Amino acid sequence: MDDNLSLANFIVSFGSMNGYSSTVLQTKLALDFHNLSQLKNQHHDGELLKDALDGITVAQKMGFSTKSIIEINKTFVHNQNEDPNIPGHLRKASSNPDDAVIVVTDPNDTTDGAYYAPENVCPQDLDDIVNEFKSSEQSVKDAWRVFAELSKLQPFQDGNKRTALIAANTALNTWGSKDYLILPFDNIEHAAFMVNLMRFYRATTKEQENIALDRIIDTLPTSKEIQYYLSNSIEQKDEGINKLKNKRVKSFFKKNLD
Repeated sequence: MDDNLSLANFIVSFGSMNGYSSTVLQTKLALDFHNLSQLKNQHHDGELLKDALDGITVAQKMGFSTKSIIEINKTFVHNQNEDPNIPGHLRKASSNPDDAVIVVTDPNDTTDGAYYAPENVCPQDLDDIVNEFKSSEQSVKDAWRVFAELSKLQPFQDGNKRTALIAANTALNTWGSKDYLILPFDNIEHAAFMVNLMRFYRATTKEQENIALDRIIDTLPTSKEIQYYLSNSIEQKDEGINKLKNKRVKSFFKKNLD
C-alpha cells in the first residue's frame, strides 16, 4: 500500500484530536504534491500536518526516550491556537499559574469529576513511563498505555495527546513498519475512545486504569478494518447534512430530542 496513504491516515488520526477536517485522500494529495492547498482547511489543517511531520522526524531520529518526548512537543510551533506557548516546556504550576491544568470530563462543562493534572511535572515522571514500557512485553497494548499515561500526565502546556500518539508509535517503531497506532476513524468509536480515555484520567488506582485501558483498546480498529478503510478512502463520498433536503434529520446527540 502507498506509504503516503498510511501516513495520511495517521495524520488524520493525529489531527482528529484538534479539529482536523481534511479527509485521508485530501491529506494524501497534500503529501504527494507537497501542496497544502489540497487540504479542506489549508491554514488550520496545514499547520497540524506540519506539526505531525516535524514530530515524526524527531521521533525517527531520536527513538523512544524522555528526551525525545520533550523534543517532539518542541516541534509543535505551527498552530498558534493548538500548540503550547512554550513548546517542550514541562509544566510547573507552583511557579507559573498558566501551567495549571484541569481537564473537564463532564459533558455539561461542570467541574464535577474533573481531572486535576499533577501541579508540577519533572523528567522523572516521563522516565517512569518510558521505563515501564521498556520493561514490559512491548506489545501494542503496552504502547497504548504509553499514550494513555502521557495524556493523563499532561506534561506540556498543550499538544499532550498528539505528543503521546507520536511517542506511542515511536515506542513500537511503527515508522518502519507503517502499521501506525491510530485512533478510531468511525466517529462513534472515536467518541467512545475519548470517553474511555477520560475514564483513564479519572482512575485513581492501577486496577481502574487497566479497566479503562481495556475499554480504550476495544474501540480501536483491527488491521483488517484499517486496510479496508484505506482501500476505500480514495473513493470517499460525503453526503452532508445540507444535502439531505428531502429527509427529516434528527441528531442523536441533541438534548430533549425524541
